[in-house]
Amino acid sequence: MNLMKLSNTHENILNRIERENEEDSVWIVGSKTGRMLYWLARVVEPKNILEIGTSVGYSGIWLAAALEANGGGKLWTIESHAERYGRAQENFKEAGLDHMIESVKGHAPEVFDELSFPEEIDLAFFDATKKEHEDFFDAVFPRMKSGGLVIVDNVISHRSGDMGAFVDGIHENSNLKVVEIPVGDGLLIARVV
Repeated sequence: MNLMKLSNTHENILNRIERENEEDSVWIVGSKTGRMLYWLARVVEPKNILEIGTSVGYSGIWLAAALEANGGGKLWTIESHAERYGRAQENFKEAGLDHMIESVKGHAPEVFDELSFPEEIDLAFFDATKKEHEDFFDAVFPRMKSGGLVIVDNVISHRSGDMGAFVDGIHENSNLKVVEIPVGDGLLIARVV
């Protein structure tokens, strides 16, 4: 089984979004990080994924495509920017993945009370306002399933700024096994023990 194989439709849409991002940056994770998210989701086989920071749906397509390849599941994704939120809806629909995705326009973690996501989250991906990651984590961690993953983008590029204290706190958390990998702008992967 090839854990990295995407459909041609998904590849084409992701390539288009990458080209659009070169002309008008909307803060997508990029192909290396997208492939890592896809691989992690294929290997871990989550059923319930929460993404904070949808942007135009690029990382959401990688995650939902992994759910589809694994046989099902659901992605809840949150975006506060109206224009990017609208573009994400179009991209999810074009990818044929909108039936697996519940998109929420709003600000995390405040919108959590409005969501219908399950008691347990298998995988959470943070790629939104960096200075708010501690708030995201505090709201999400009680819902994380044992063995689940918390994945955080930009831990290398933003470590000396808004994310330093957050990343240090994650490393010190005895309920997590943590690794940082130099993919894209740096990914932190924390497994809940």
